[in-house]
Amino acid sequence: METVTRIFRKELLQVFRDRKLVFSTLVLPVLLMPVFAFGPTLFFSRILERSAKEVQEVAARGLPQEALQALEAQGLKPVPVEDPRGAVEKGAYPAGVEYGGGAYRVYGRLAGGPGEGQVAVGKVEKALALLKEEAVAKALKAKGVPLEVLTPFRVEVVDASPERERAAGLLGFLLPFFLVIFILSGGQVVAVDATAGEKEKGTLEALLSAPVPLPHLALGKALATVAMALLSGSAGLLGLALGGLLSGRLEGAMELGGRVALTGGEFLALFVTGFLLALFMGAVMVALGLYARSFKEAQSYMAPLQLLVLFPLLFLQFRGFFTLEAWHHLVPVLNVALLMDGLFRGQAEPLSLALTWGSTLVYAALAFLLAVGVFRREEVVFRN
Repeated sequence: METVTRIFRKELLQVFRDRKLVFSTLVLPVLLMPVFAFGPTLFFSRILERSAKEVQEVAARGLPQEALQALEAQGLKPVPVEDPRGAVEKGAYPAGVEYGGGAYRVYGRLAGGPGEGQVAVGKVEKALALLKEEAVAKALKAKGVPLEVLTPFRVEVVDASPERERAAGLLGFLLPFFLVIFILSGGQVVAVDATAGEKEKGTLEALLSAPVPLPHLALGKALATVAMALLSGSAGLLGLALGGLLSGRLEGAMELGGRVALTGGEFLALFVTGFLLALFMGAVMVALGLYARSFKEAQSYMAPLQLLVLFPLLFLQFRGFFTLEAWHHLVPVLNVALLMDGLFRGQAEPLSLALTWGSTLVYAALAFLLAVGVFRREEVVFRN
């Protein structure tokens, strides 16, 4: 195995000589992970809080006096406008409301996602709901009917999720997603440079002429890819930990983002899962990089590969609509995402762990055999 070690060290040494590459692969994830994991939720919560406190102008037409007072009580400023809908469509007002024929019509530009329009429309709806309740209460009182008839019973919704699942919050989905991204980006750096990069530099022919068995050569390059992928993933975890410490000091951060509470065994299982994924993807990237004629062509292969790998991760958003079966833990990449999600939520089972590890190890072995097979084909190795 001495030849494997030498090739492993050679590939990593070439990477660490490039300071910009080391920064983008190992330092940048530490800086970006807190921003990606906690930044959007913190920013969104602050925007909502500020918008809720601000007084928004709304276009109004034909509103009775009590409706105008109800809007003002919710932090809105009704402005008389001839065409509330047209004013909202043009963006002059975040919301509009008009009364006619015994009905209130509320206008807002809601198709663009969360924004000031949704906040203003929400305020209008709340004001009109309170106005409706007040009108009903007056009508019942005038007829001598007690108000209790409106609320014969109460409905209480209680979150029955396990404590770990509630604590994970959005991170149960975000963490596997970003960990896979960092593992792929870190491994890609070595895989492309060790294959297509050496083709362009003309050093691959000299390496193949050395008395090194092809399996050792492929294994050394694949392990270097795995090592860089794991370092990049570890940098992402470090950034996540730092971001969690900082965001935990800010009000509302933990409720929106969540927190990580892994035991020692779960953390070890997470590392092994990441290692097997890196081993699998490292062998695949080495095979693809060797097939490419140039460095640029190899990078063009990696982009679709990343999309193909990230697509199963979107399944995590809809896991609540499906009953997980044993075969789900045999699907490449999806099984890793499901296991990581289970580990973060404290719901990983021994069977899912065994199926995921075993199947991913088999896929890694097949990918490694593919890489060795590509090394054996001269028409592929020397195509440039």
